[in-house]
Amino acid sequence: MEPTIYSRFKELVNNDPDHPAVIDERSCVTYAGLDRMVDTLIARFPSFIPARVGIVMDHSVEMIASILAVIKSGAAFVAVEPDFPPGRTVNFLVECGIDFVITQEAYANRLYDFKQLIIGKEIHIDPALHPLPDRSRADRTAYIMYTSSVTGFPIGVAVGNRQVINFAEAFKHTFNVSGDDVMLQYSACVMNIYIEEVFGTLLNGATLAVPSAATRNDVDALLHFIDEWYVSIISGFPFLLMELDKVDALPQTVRLLISSGDTLHASSIEHLLEQVPVYNTYGPAEGTVGVTSYCCNEGYSLMDGNFPIGKPISASTDILILDDDLQPVSDGSEGEICLVGDGLAECYIGDHRNDQHPFVCIDDGRRVFRTGDIGCKLEDGNYSYLRRKDSEVNILGKKVVTGEVERAMRTSDEVEDCTVVHYVDEQGAAYLVAYVVPATRSFRLSWVKNKMAQYLPAYMIPEFFVLLKKLPVNAAGQVNHQALPVVLKDGTLG
Repeated sequence: MEPTIYSRFKELVNNDPDHPAVIDERSCVTYAGLDRMVDTLIARFPSFIPARVGIVMDHSVEMIASILAVIKSGAAFVAVEPDFPPGRTVNFLVECGIDFVITQEAYANRLYDFKQLIIGKEIHIDPALHPLPDRSRADRTAYIMYTSSVTGFPIGVAVGNRQVINFAEAFKHTFNVSGDDVMLQYSACVMNIYIEEVFGTLLNGATLAVPSAATRNDVDALLHFIDEWYVSIISGFPFLLMELDKVDALPQTVRLLISSGDTLHASSIEHLLEQVPVYNTYGPAEGTVGVTSYCCNEGYSLMDGNFPIGKPISASTDILILDDDLQPVSDGSEGEICLVGDGLAECYIGDHRNDQHPFVCIDDGRRVFRTGDIGCKLEDGNYSYLRRKDSEVNILGKKVVTGEVERAMRTSDEVEDCTVVHYVDEQGAAYLVAYVVPATRSFRLSWVKNKMAQYLPAYMIPEFFVLLKKLPVNAAGQVNHQALPVVLKDGTLG
C-alpha cells in the first residue's frame, strides 16, 4: 500500500523504538512511547471515526501525540494557536466542520461550542490497551492550514498525506536529515514551517525539541535550550535568523539554519554565514511547505540584497514563470511564480473557498497554482522572488492581506474610512501602517485596536496609525497610496 504519514512513522517506531522522538521542557518520549500515546488518545476520542479534529494546545509532547493520533484515525487536524483571538479560532473550526477539539483545561472555556477532549499535563498509558487500527490513507487530507487569500478572507488549505510524505523525503535528501539530528520546534502551528519542523523530523527518524512559549520569546533562554538539547537544525523566518546573527556564537551542535516565509537579506546573516550553512527556502501552504532551497554560503545575493530562492527540492513540484495569459516568459524576464506537480494541496476549505481562483489548468492540461508572487528564472537556473502582485505581505513569516486588516478596522464605530499599507525597514522586514479617517472628534485608538484584536492576531495589527481628514484618491476614485505620508522605521530590533 502507498505510505501515509502514520505508516511511515510506524516504520521508524519498529526500526528504532527507543530513539528519542520528542523532547519538551517537562519530558522526553521515544518513538515507541509516542506511538503508545497515540493509541491512548484515539481510545479517548469522543467521535468513533472523525473526519476533522481541531487542536488548540500549548506546544508540547502531548500536542505532537494529538496530531499523530488524528492522522492515524484517518482524520485531518486543524491546529490553531491558543493565543489567537477567540472569534478567529471559532470561525476556523466551524468552517472546517470539526467533530471535536483536543485542548487543555486552560482553553476549554473559550471552546465551549465544541465537543472536547481535554488533555492533562501527562498522557497516562494504559498497559492493557492493544494497538488500534490505522485508518489513515495516502489520498486523505492530513491537515488544514489557514492562510490569507487575495480577497482578504482567511482560507483553509487542505493538504494530503501523500503530499507530506513527498515533502519529508525531499527534505531528508536536501538537508541530509538523519537520526543524529535534533530539530528545533520554534514556529507557530498556523505556519508552514511548523509542518516542516514536525514531519521533516518525525518522518526521518530525528528528534523534535519543543521549547515553551516563554523560552521561544527569550533569545538567551532559547540559546540555552538549543545547547542543552543538542539542537542541530533550526528552521525559521528571517526575523529569527536576524536575532541569532547578533549573538557571539551559535551553540556548537547547530549544523544548519533554514530561512523560510519571507525574503532573506544578506546583511541580516553576515555573522551566521561564517559559522554554519544557511539555506534560503520558498514555498506557500498550497505547495506543501518548502518548494525550493538555496545555499547562501556558496551563492550570491541579488541587486536588492536578497538571496535567490534557489531550485525545486523535489521532483513532485516544479516552478514555472508565466505571464498574465499563463504563457511562459523567457529566462531573466519577470512573471508570476507558478507551481505545478503532485506536491500541490488538494483544495480549499471554508466559506470563501469559491472566491479563490489560483488553481488553473494550462495549455498542456497540467494543474497549476498561481502564487501571486512575481519572480524570474536566473541565468544559472536558480529562481528569485521579487515582490507580490497584490496587497499580501509577510509579517514575521506569516501571510497578511491588508484588505483583511482594513475590514477588521472598519468594524469599529471610531473609523469612518481607512487603508493599510506595508513598508519595509532598513533590515528588509515588512511592517504595517494604518491610515485612518476618524468618525468622531473624540477618536480613541485603544478602542479601535481592542475591536481589531477580537478578529486578528497581534501580528496583523498595524505598528503605526496615522490620522487623516480624508484619504487621497486618484482619478478613478481609488486610494492613491503614493500620496500617503510615509512612516519610516529604522529596523532596530527591540
